[in-house]
Amino acid sequence: MSDTIKNYLGRLTQALNASDSGLLLDISKKIVGTKKSGARIFTCGNGGSAATASHFCNDLIKGCRIDNRMGFKAMALNDPTPVVTCLANDYGYDEIFKVQLQTHAKAGDLLIAFSGSGNSPNVIKAIETARQMGVFVIGFGGRDGGKMKPLCDVCMVAPTWSMEELEDLHLCYCHAMIACIREELADTWDIEVVNYPKQGGYKYALFDFDGTLSLLREGWQDIMVPYFTEVMREVSPKEDVAAIKEIVREFVDTLTGKQTIFQCERLAEEVQKRGGTALEPLAYKAEYLRRLFEEIKGRHEILKKDSNLANDYLVPGAKAFLEGLKNKGVRLYLASGTDETDVLAEAELLGVARYFDGGIYGAKDSIKDCSKEIVIKKILDENNISGQDLISFGDGYVEVQLVKDIKGYAVALATDEKRRKGVDAWKRKRLLSADADAVIPDFCEADKLINFIMGE
Repeated sequence: MSDTIKNYLGRLTQALNASDSGLLLDISKKIVGTKKSGARIFTCGNGGSAATASHFCNDLIKGCRIDNRMGFKAMALNDPTPVVTCLANDYGYDEIFKVQLQTHAKAGDLLIAFSGSGNSPNVIKAIETARQMGVFVIGFGGRDGGKMKPLCDVCMVAPTWSMEELEDLHLCYCHAMIACIREELADTWDIEVVNYPKQGGYKYALFDFDGTLSLLREGWQDIMVPYFTEVMREVSPKEDVAAIKEIVREFVDTLTGKQTIFQCERLAEEVQKRGGTALEPLAYKAEYLRRLFEEIKGRHEILKKDSNLANDYLVPGAKAFLEGLKNKGVRLYLASGTDETDVLAEAELLGVARYFDGGIYGAKDSIKDCSKEIVIKKILDENNISGQDLISFGDGYVEVQLVKDIKGYAVALATDEKRRKGVDAWKRKRLLSADADAVIPDFCEADKLINFIMGE
């Protein structure tokens, strides 16, 4: 018996090594493409292959659900027992997959069929029907591929004649593809939904600027946090540097979205708390801005020379998304904690100022002027609306909490600003803790996001 097991595992290992990994990669890409298009995936099989078909759907729906973002629209046609037994009883077992496909599928969808022999009549009928409907067909077979192989658009044939081995291989193939797909989806656009938007969409949209639309100031935290840490370290030299930095990072992040002066006020409080003599907050602000502009002035110069490079300094998909919202009749407002003169100049430089017919508002040295609270109140008062007509887009605590307080819908941007793709895990966690209704990495697939928030 021990030799039988050892020999079986040895043959399985050889068959795995002989399998076409390149074809599995191509199939994985096709599956990801199906998700991006919004199409559905159907699987089917009999016996052990039915179990694999069900298992693969489970992994597509749940196993590929990255950071609670939407999984695949997947359905195993062999799963609904009442439907399968009804169709088998009334029409014959050969019809059980075909009829379901005719009911649920449409052109552009994907059928993945599992059959060890490649000759199962119900699988063959499903494949033939799918091809007639414009549904792409991927087969997983074994032996010589059987009747299934030439009927499929793509067919992965396990290199063995043993039914047990080829069923094992099919499941290994599925898990290998899931690992590949999950890795690909880590940086692929999708939306993480905490609460769904209201039906009928929104009339007004409020945007933050830095980190939400503009990447001109990408890395500003890497200027502010070390500078503030340096200031606090001077008055408390014996205090652990890492502990000071964590305190600074915490209050800088919590106040992100408010005017910069609020963060500088908090710095002054921390200095006084440690027995130091604090400068005026405006003095801290001036020094921070001096350091920041030294870092980013080259980006401004690049855009002044060539405005066509604006997309390199915008969150991906930003312009298309703003354009799409405008076309839907949504009135757009921009409110930033950055100084108003700088916001106006940089919005023009990036070519997005024209979208904000509601106005562009930034910070002024008078602390209370043009705060996001005032802009939101202005939107509500001037348009005689409730907060439920307002949706916001921002990457900081402030805009999320303010909009939630008036029962608006808060979409959080957790953009990985350095790579310009994917989600910044730390930022995502912080925004979710602020009670964001949804989290996105960027605006890459603007049409999908617009359809989602407008309930279309």
